[in-house]
Amino acid sequence: MTELLECRDCGHRTFYEKHRCPECGGAEFDGVAAGSGELLSVTTVHVTPDGVREPNALGLAAFPGGANVVAQLDEALSIGDDVRLVGERELRVTEDGPLRGVRLAAVE
Repeated sequence: MTELLECRDCGHRTFYEKHRCPECGGAEFDGVAAGSGELLSVTTVHVTPDGVREPNALGLAAFPGGANVVAQLDEALSIGDDVRLVGERELRVTEDGPLRGVRLAAVE
């Protein structure tokens, strides 16, 4: 998913599915384009579970409407860079095959 979820009642946005809005308690959400966000923090994990790339670069990005996303970085990025969500990236290899999801990538 490269969209954010926006609360129908207050407009607060989140990336992670929730039963209730953390701001107002609303229970209905609409999918909206994520747009671009700002990379707030980066870290690299050097010891990872089986099937996860090593080293594994991760970032925390803030998107409009209050949504914060923690995800793997698609490339070398620095704090303050403009980023976007890109989907269908291989995040981990499991017994059942690859697990796919979003990564953070530079805005082109």
